[in-house]
Amino acid sequence: MTRAHPSPATRHLVLIGPAGTIGLAGLLGLMLLGLAPAAPPSTEPVVQADADPTTGASRLQALEQRVDELTRRLQQLESGASSGGSASAPSKAGDIHWSFDAALSRDPFNVKHQSFDRGSGRFDVLLKVVAPIPNPTPWQVPSGAPVPVVARIGLADGTASESLVFHLARGPRLEPGAILHIEAQVPPDQAAAISGLSVGIRRE
Repeated sequence: MTRAHPSPATRHLVLIGPAGTIGLAGLLGLMLLGLAPAAPPSTEPVVQADADPTTGASRLQALEQRVDELTRRLQQLESGASSGGSASAPSKAGDIHWSFDAALSRDPFNVKHQSFDRGSGRFDVLLKVVAPIPNPTPWQVPSGAPVPVVARIGLADGTASESLVFHLARGPRLEPGAILHIEAQVPPDQAAAISGLSVGIRRE
């Protein structure tokens, strides 16, 4: 609402006392005319109902970190992948000997990259789909599920350990040209004894 302005006559009556000076009545008049300063706005903080959403926060953060880690590792693998695969190749990471069967090295897959981190006991392989997969059903699994790829681990003493099963890390697409990232892992205390890995498609 717009404040009404007092007339000059009203100001004269309020401000000028009998003796021609501003007295107590004049000061009271100033207050009544609305010349006193307005009250400052409220500074109370706004309380949000969900200011502390703790339920599930740590679980969500762990999931986001896992996704970031997988994305970063795949980018590193793809950036270092060679232009072609081979049925038998030495590893640049971990210094072990790799061998792949024909299904993984020529058709329907081609090995684009393989690596072994001896410190963590982790194996990573990038497979490129180069032809239609005869039986794609075992490959149509979510990330983290096993795929039909197994390996025999060769040890430094010349013996071979039990079969190692690979899991899908990333890459649900299966059409020619797609890249599948598969992974496997052994306990770090066993990684030091590994000298080679023979990888192939599991036969039902």
